[in-house]
Amino acid sequence: MEAARPQILLGSLEPIMLVGLRRVLAEDGIDVIEGDSDELVTEARRLQPDAILLDLSAAGVHALGEELHRVAPQTKVILCARDETVMEVIEPASNGTRLVALTVPGGLRNELTSIRDRVRVED
Repeated sequence: MEAARPQILLGSLEPIMLVGLRRVLAEDGIDVIEGDSDELVTEARRLQPDAILLDLSAAGVHALGEELHRVAPQTKVILCARDETVMEVIEPASNGTRLVALTVPGGLRNELTSIRDRVRVED
C-alpha cells in the first residue's frame, strides 16, 4: 500500500509564484491544491490539508489564517511575503505564530517539504 502524499492548499498567490511552487512541490512528492480566497475555508474544512500557503501581503490575511487554523487545527498555515524574506507560521495545535526570516535559500521550500517528512514518519 502506497503512503498518503502530503497535500498543500495554495491560496491566492502571484501567478509566477504558483507556477514555481507547483513544479517544486510536485518534484518533492507533494500534492498541490489551488483555491481562491472565497473557497479556502470550505476547502480547508473539507480536505484538512497538511499545510496552507497564503500571501502575507494580502488584505485580511491574518484573520483568514486564524479562521483556517480554527477549521483545520492539524494544518500548518504559512503566511509568506511575496519577496520571500519572511514568513509567519501557525503550527498545528498552536495558539500563536512563529516568525521565520528566510535568509537561507530554499527556506520556504524547506518549510513546505517538512510536512512531507512528517507525514512519512506518521505512516
